[in-house]
Amino acid sequence: MIKTDTELIITRIERFYNRLKKYFISDYILFDTTFSCSKEPVTFNNRLKGKFNSIKEGENWGSAWDNAWFHLQADIPKSWKGEKIVAYLDFSGEGLVFSPEGIALQGVTNASIFDPNFARTLVPLFDRCKGSEKVELWVEATASSLFGVKTDPDPSEDSPTKYGSYDAKLESARLAVFNEDIWHLWLDLRVLRGLIKHLPEKSVQRARIVRSVNNAINAYGDDPANVNKSRGILKQELRKPASASSLSVTAVGHAHIDTAWLWQVHETIRKCARTFSTQLALIEKYPEYVFGASQPQQYVFMKEHYPEIYARIKNAVKKGQWELQGGMWVEADCNLISGESMIRQILHGKNYFMDEFGVDVDNLWLPDVFGYSASMPQILKKSGINYFLTQKISWNQTNEFPHHTFLWRGIDGSEILTHFPPENNYCSELDIEFLVPAQERFKEKDFIDEFLSLYGVGDGGGGPKEGHIQLGKRIANLEGAPKVKFGTAGQFFKRMKKYEDKLETWVGELYLEAHRGTLTTHADVKKANRVLENKLKQIEFLYSCLPVEKYPAAKLDYIWKKVLINQFHDIIPGSSIAKVYEDTRREHKEALADCETLFSVAAKEMFDKDNSSLVFANVLHYPFLGTVVLPQRWKEFGVIDENGKPVPVQKEDNHLVVSINIEPYSFLTLYKIAKKVPAAKPNTSLILENEFVRYEFGKNGTLINAWDKIEKRSILAPGKMGNVFSLYEDRALNWDAWDVEIFYENSKLETARIDQVNNLFSGTVRQGIQFNLKIGHSTILQKVYLAHNSRRLDFETTVEWFEKHKMLRVEFPVNVYSETASFDIQYGYLKRNTHRNTSWDKAKFEVAAQRYVDLSDNEYGVAILNDCKYGHKILDNVLDLNLLRSTNYPDPDADQGKHQFTYSLYPHAGDLIRSKVMSEAAQLNQGLLVFDGYKTDRKTFPWRLEGNGLALETVKKSEKENCYILRVVETHGCNSAGKLMINKPVSKLVETDLMEWENGNVILCDNSVEISLKPFEIKTFKLIS
Repeated sequence: MIKTDTELIITRIERFYNRLKKYFISDYILFDTTFSCSKEPVTFNNRLKGKFNSIKEGENWGSAWDNAWFHLQADIPKSWKGEKIVAYLDFSGEGLVFSPEGIALQGVTNASIFDPNFARTLVPLFDRCKGSEKVELWVEATASSLFGVKTDPDPSEDSPTKYGSYDAKLESARLAVFNEDIWHLWLDLRVLRGLIKHLPEKSVQRARIVRSVNNAINAYGDDPANVNKSRGILKQELRKPASASSLSVTAVGHAHIDTAWLWQVHETIRKCARTFSTQLALIEKYPEYVFGASQPQQYVFMKEHYPEIYARIKNAVKKGQWELQGGMWVEADCNLISGESMIRQILHGKNYFMDEFGVDVDNLWLPDVFGYSASMPQILKKSGINYFLTQKISWNQTNEFPHHTFLWRGIDGSEILTHFPPENNYCSELDIEFLVPAQERFKEKDFIDEFLSLYGVGDGGGGPKEGHIQLGKRIANLEGAPKVKFGTAGQFFKRMKKYEDKLETWVGELYLEAHRGTLTTHADVKKANRVLENKLKQIEFLYSCLPVEKYPAAKLDYIWKKVLINQFHDIIPGSSIAKVYEDTRREHKEALADCETLFSVAAKEMFDKDNSSLVFANVLHYPFLGTVVLPQRWKEFGVIDENGKPVPVQKEDNHLVVSINIEPYSFLTLYKIAKKVPAAKPNTSLILENEFVRYEFGKNGTLINAWDKIEKRSILAPGKMGNVFSLYEDRALNWDAWDVEIFYENSKLETARIDQVNNLFSGTVRQGIQFNLKIGHSTILQKVYLAHNSRRLDFETTVEWFEKHKMLRVEFPVNVYSETASFDIQYGYLKRNTHRNTSWDKAKFEVAAQRYVDLSDNEYGVAILNDCKYGHKILDNVLDLNLLRSTNYPDPDADQGKHQFTYSLYPHAGDLIRSKVMSEAAQLNQGLLVFDGYKTDRKTFPWRLEGNGLALETVKKSEKENCYILRVVETHGCNSAGKLMINKPVSKLVETDLMEWENGNVILCDNSVEISLKPFEIKTFKLIS
C-alpha cells in the first residue's frame, strides 16, 4: 500500500474503534429508582432511616460532598433470555453497589482524569439470564468524583466556588443487555492499534496488521451480527508469538489510594470499600489475576467499617491472589518525618500484616512519595525489608535517573534492591501503548529479562477493570510486545536477586527534582508533627522510669497511629484540600492533649507533690545548658537548686527566666525562695554581646556585624548582612502547593521594612531586642535573644501572613567557604554540594533538612537551626531558610494567618563533628520537661549512655514482650564506642532488629555495658530481666 492509503486506513481504524463503544449496550430498560440524600455518609444498616423520593435520569440529586442512598428495582424482560445482563449506573460521581443483603458488589465511578477509558459504570449481574428475574440493588453514592469535586486552580477570595463545586445528576440507572462479543472485538482492536502506533513505520508486522484490521472492518460491515467473523480475522495477528528477545512483564493489579488528598480521610474509607469490593469480584472471576494493596491503615478501615469485605480480603490473601505490599502504616512522606517516625511507620505496618495475616512483608511500596532520604536503606534493612519500589523519580524536571533496577546505598553503607517500573507510572493500562515504550526505555534490558507493571487507576482508587486483565491475556505472548504474566511484586523481587552482582549502585538520597514546595507548604501541620514527635519521645523516656506494667502501651499506640496517618504523603506535605487540614488540626490537637495527660499521670507516679518546687527532666543525650521561662506563678520569687545554691534568674515582664545546666538523662528540682527579683534592665542598644560573641543589628532588623571573640573572626561574609527577610513571587508552573520553581530566585519583590524597634532586656541570663517589621501585606514580630553563656542567637518569630503566591525566606551570608555543607536527616546527616557545577547540583536548589544545616571548613563553621522548618538552600556561602509559602491550590487558605517559629544562628570553631551543632539543635527542638508543683529525689533516668558520637534516641516498651527497648544511634559518621549505664535489674542485653522480632548478640550485664557502632549505625537492644 502507498503511504497515503495506509494513513487513510489508520484513520478508518480509529473511527471504527471509537464507534464500537456505543454497541456495548444493545438494549436496556430503566430502573425504578428512589433516593435519600444526606450531608454525612449513612451506613447500609441505617439507610432506611432517610426519606426516599423518586428520581429520573437527568435530575439533580446533590451538590459538592453530599451523600445519597439509591434504591433500584427492575424485572428482566423475558425476551432477554440467554443474554448477559448488567446494571448501567452513572450517578455523576462515585458509588458502592450493594445486594439487598448488604454484600458490597462493586464500586462505580463515571470517569478518571488520568484514563479516558476508565469509566466504571457497568455492574455485571447475570452471565446468561433466564428472563423474568427480579433485580434489586442499593447504591451508596457521593457527589464527588474519583478526584474530589470541581475546583478552580487559582480562586479569588470572594469566589462562591472557592472550595469547589459539584452538580450531581442521575445520568444513568438502567438494566441492560451487554454485548460481550463487541467488547472483545474492541479489546482486540485496542491491542492491534497500539502495535500500529508503536511498530516501525516500514516494518512487515505493522503493514500486515494494518491490512488485517482493514479486512476485519470490511467483514464487520456495520452489522454486529458479523462480530465473530471480524474477530476471526484479527486472531491471525493476535496468535503470532513474541520473539525470543522480548522481555517479560510481571503485571500486578494496583490501585494507589491516597489516604487523603482531594478528599478527607472518611471518604478514603469508602474509596477503599469501592476499590476492594471491585477487585475481589475480579479475583473471583479470574483465578490468574493478582491484586496488591499497601497501607495497613486502609485494611483497618475495612476491618472496622466493612468487615464483610475484610473477610473476603483475608480469603484472597490465603489463595495467593491478593498481595500485601509495603511495610509502612501509610505511604508516608520520607523527607519531613523523623527517623523514629519512619521506624514506627514500619513497626506498626509490618506488625499489622503479621498479626492479621501471618505475612512478613519484605518490600517498601512508595510509588508516589516526593523523595527518599539517604537514611532509609539502613532503616529498611534492619526492619526486614529487602526491596524498595517507587516510580516517582521519573518525574524529575531536569535529569533523567540512570537506572530502573539497581542497588540503593544509604549513609551507613546498607544497600536495598530497588526497582523503578519503566512505564514511569503506577496507573498503567496494561496495553501496548504503555508496555512497548517501557520495554524500550528499560535501562537494564541488556541483562535483566523482566520489569514490573502496576496497572489500574490510582490516586483516587479504582484499580484495574476487567478490560485491563483481558488486555494482559492478549499480550501474554504477542509478536512486537513484551510478554505479560500476572504475578506478585514479591515473586518479581526474588527473581531480581540473581542479578545483584551485576547491578549498578546509587549512593545517597533519591532526590526528586520536583515538589520542592512540599518542604514548606502548610507550615502549621509540619510544626505540630515535629512537636508531637518530640513529645512522644519524652513520654516514652519518662515512663521507662516506672515498672514496665505501668507503661501506657495502648494509649501510646493510639497516639502514634494518629501521628502516623497524618504523615501520609499528601497530608504533611501540605498538598491536600482545606477539609483535610480541619481533620488534621483536630487530630493533632487531640494527640497533644493526650500527651499532656500522660505527662501528668507520669508526674504523679514519679514525683512528690510540693507547691514550692518544680522538676526539670532532660531526656536528651546532651547536657542542657540554656534558658527556660518558668510558669507565671514563679515570677515574684527567687530560685535555688537542690543544694540551696541560687539559680541565675531574670525577671522579664510577667515571667521569670532561669539559666539551667542539667546533665543528660537527668532530673533537677528547683525551689522557690522569698526573694524579690528586680526586673531586668532594658537593653539600650542594638548590640547583643557576651564573652563569646558580639552581634550588632541595624535599625531594619538585619544583622550587620557578627564577631566571634574567641576565634577572633567575623561570622558574616565581608560587607554582607544576615537575617535578611525577602519576599519572592512564588508561582508554580503546574502544581501549586507542591512546586517551587527556580525562577523565584530572580523574582524578589521586596525585603522587610522596619515598623518599630523595642529594646527588650539585658540581664545576667540573657539579652534581647524586638523588631516589628512589615513585608507585603504581612507583619513580622521578631524577638532576638542571646543567652549569657552561649554563642547561639535565637530568633523567636511571629508572622501574621496574608499573601498569595508569595514566599518568605531569610538568609545569612557567612564567612565560611566549603564545597559541601551538612544537612540533618533522619538519624544522621547528609553532605550536599554548595555549588552548581552540574545539572544534578543545580536541580537541588531547594533541599530537605530537619533540625539543622551546617556550613563548615576545617577550622570554622556556621549553622542555622530551626524548630519546625524543612526547606533549605545553601549556595556558595549563603545559608537560606524557606519560612512560608502562600499557595492557592488545592487549599486556598493554606498558611494564611498566624505562624510562630524559632530559628537560630550558631557559629562554632571546628567542623560539624567537633562542634555542638547537634546538641544545640536538639535543645532548641526538645528542651526540658517541666513539672510544676513537684519535687523528686531522682537524679538520673535508669538508662544513660556515655560516649562521644553515640545517642540514646529511644527508650520504649517492647511491642510484644514485657521488657524495654533501647535504640542507640551513631550520629557523627565515625566508628564510635561508649558505655550504656543501666540502673535497673537487668540480666542481659539482647540485640534485636528494628521490628523487635529477631534476637542477635546476647550481652550479660550488671550496671554497664560497652558498646560500639559503625558510622551512622542504628542498634536496638532488648533489656531482659
